[in-house]
Amino acid sequence: MKAVERAGGTPFIIPVVTELSHIQKILDLIDGIIFSGGVDIDPRYYGENPGYGLGRVEPERDRHEFELGKKVLYEMDIPVLGICRGIQLLNVVTGGTVYQDIRLEKDYSFNHGMLDLAPKDYLAHEVNIKPGSLLHSIFQKERIRVNSFNHQAVKTPGKGFTVTMEADDGLIEGMEIPGKRFVAAVQWHPEMLIDKYEYYLRFFEAFVEASSKRLQLSG
Repeated sequence: MKAVERAGGTPFIIPVVTELSHIQKILDLIDGIIFSGGVDIDPRYYGENPGYGLGRVEPERDRHEFELGKKVLYEMDIPVLGICRGIQLLNVVTGGTVYQDIRLEKDYSFNHGMLDLAPKDYLAHEVNIKPGSLLHSIFQKERIRVNSFNHQAVKTPGKGFTVTMEADDGLIEGMEIPGKRFVAAVQWHPEMLIDKYEYYLRFFEAFVEASSKRLQLSG
């Protein structure tokens, strides 16, 4: 919420509901949507049984956000931004899969789970950004440092998504859907960095700007 407000937007929290029809009026009013971080996604949504290393799941949130994700991606044209769980959710909605636990499932990976080992604004490692991508246009660099608090990550990208940010161990750190619409997501947490490093606010500024442009066009 702080990042959106500092970027010039008006934040609004969408409640978890059983039926999306209960918040349709809210969806008709918003100009962009962020899928934020949180607990693990139930692996049944990507065709797997629970594995060792899987963390806590919240069935009600999974059900709500999976339906919400399908609606905003396939039935609406608003800008979409994902963070941590958000990138995984958007990936699963589009048919992709997730590592239930990086340490147990990926052949090689350095430690991405720094949550209990460092401050939230600790820049743990570097990522590579694909030139010509939306994320590259936002950050204006081919390598940046990011924080790292995940034990899960995108395994196989969903339909329509292009991987445009990777860690040196090959782990997917950012994806986007190419085209005029703003649909981008990252595995790390830029909102936790903005107090110490204002540079990372540009991710939210780009999102708010895209949302504002859509509002002007629709108006």
